[in-house]
Amino acid sequence: MALVIAASLTGWWRHWMPRDWLAFAATLIGGFPIFAEAWENLRKRRMTMELSMTLALIAALCIGQFLTALVIAFFVLFAELVEDYTVGGGRRAIQSLIDALPRRVTVRRNGEERELGTHEIASGETIVIRPGERIPADGVVSKGHSFVDQSSITGESLPIEKVEQSKVLAGTINKDGVLEVCVEKIGRDTTFGKIIEIVEQAEKSRAPVQRIADRLAAGLVYFAFAAAVLTLIVTRNITSTIAVIIVAGACGVAAGTPLAILAGIGSAARRGIITKGGLYLEQLSRIDTIVLDKTGTLTLGIPEVTAVRALDDVTENDVLQTAAIAEQHSEHPLGEAIVRRARERNLPLREYSHLRYSPGKGIVCEESGTRILVGTRALFEEQGVAVPANAVSEVASHNGAGKTVVLVGRDRKILGAVTLADQLRAEARQAVNDLKAKNYRVILLTGDSSDTARVIGRELGVDEAIGNLLPEQKVKKIRELLRAGRKVAMVGDGVNDAPALAEATVGIAMGQGTDVALETADVTLMTSDLSRLVEVLAISKRCYRVIVFNFWGTIGVDTAGIVLAFFGMLAPIFAALIHVGSELAFILNSARLFRHKSILPDHSS
Repeated sequence: MALVIAASLTGWWRHWMPRDWLAFAATLIGGFPIFAEAWENLRKRRMTMELSMTLALIAALCIGQFLTALVIAFFVLFAELVEDYTVGGGRRAIQSLIDALPRRVTVRRNGEERELGTHEIASGETIVIRPGERIPADGVVSKGHSFVDQSSITGESLPIEKVEQSKVLAGTINKDGVLEVCVEKIGRDTTFGKIIEIVEQAEKSRAPVQRIADRLAAGLVYFAFAAAVLTLIVTRNITSTIAVIIVAGACGVAAGTPLAILAGIGSAARRGIITKGGLYLEQLSRIDTIVLDKTGTLTLGIPEVTAVRALDDVTENDVLQTAAIAEQHSEHPLGEAIVRRARERNLPLREYSHLRYSPGKGIVCEESGTRILVGTRALFEEQGVAVPANAVSEVASHNGAGKTVVLVGRDRKILGAVTLADQLRAEARQAVNDLKAKNYRVILLTGDSSDTARVIGRELGVDEAIGNLLPEQKVKKIRELLRAGRKVAMVGDGVNDAPALAEATVGIAMGQGTDVALETADVTLMTSDLSRLVEVLAISKRCYRVIVFNFWGTIGVDTAGIVLAFFGMLAPIFAALIHVGSELAFILNSARLFRHKSILPDHSS
């Protein structure tokens, strides 16, 4: 088509052909994809830009403007080519994730090393990963020492040290040492596989703003036809009428919107932030309130026993041992810390029976014919065990604010208490400062004491800190905020915060890539670095700003073009250039989201 345009501009055909039939034929042949798509849309009763372009092309041909029709067809097809290439770039980024997993792997079987296809290995087998090789499966290091680049999963810039019993993930790269790994999961079952699956589904999902873009595109087509009819009636100028139809187009917003969302999802995924769809990326852009869980989110989630306080004639070891007997099979971080300290002191842990766990309160069990209670004051009162005021004051005198006290009792007697403390994450304070600097309201919710919540909240600078909350009370607080008109993002560890994550506008799990986090949350931060929260919020806002700019830019360009065409100041060929030029500009505006490197503020100074 470009050659025919060049030939037509020279006018060489005038010597032997009265009309430029070459341009006429090139328009019909080259524009066939436009005509075919317009016919398909007409059959489905869908009003699209291809249909309006087809009418414009036919009208231009009918009035003898063959070169104009050819130029219109050429630029429309060129714009579609750029659009397909740009959108294809986003899909190629997803395909590159799939292609990242190795096809061959060294397996140790019967004492011998064999190279097999990754589809031939099974769970429980031992694979050998040499320096520079990409790990093909999730597993546990059985032998060796190395550093592994996990940036493809967690977005962490520095390699992570791996020793025996360390977990490794498929898709990561072994840097310098040889590792022998016992395979746990392969293929789509791995964390890497789940990420690919979620990103693929997210790419296919449609956000509400995309549906608005589609309706806007159809609306602009109707508007263009109405303006064309009005132009024809008022001016009786068929050239101006054709220019009106040509200049009005919503291809930029129709193509640019899903492209911006795809770019946002891909940009987040490269940083170790997995978004389940465009819906959640759009909702993130409207968030005004951030609710943070404490344990595992703001803190390391690995509390340590800081003090053991015994009452009356009981020894500290008796208090610690009694608490550890009840907590020995607990998965709660506080329980694990108590058991860890008891084992450090070589205290025997006898068997218990009839254990009952009350979320947010504690544990009741039986041992040696007696009943053990470990937990909060509410648990003791619920079990009919009075907590003397003097005992509470004595324990409190040895407990600083910001620490957690676990009361320990046997039968109807308070033995003492275990004090535990968690450590704030290094980046937590900076992350909260960044959120507040961007005018987010930040709220801390925790099951720990109100004093603990108050101290940590003051240290971080949050707007509100509430303690002594059971899981259902966290959900109640989220509902209160929603009823007040707030748009709430709940950030938790993806396990015990699942109800609150589900209730919030957007649930964000800091689950270290766990299956639970990937399943329960709308957004998963694959690392525990809270700065990723600031990043995903910035990505969503940038994505939404690009879409809104494309929306209003399209409306502005179309309106200006129609006005110029109405007054006869815009020839059809220039109308085509404006249409295609604006479309390319809006598509490229969305595509630049793919190239953005860093969105975090610099705190180095």
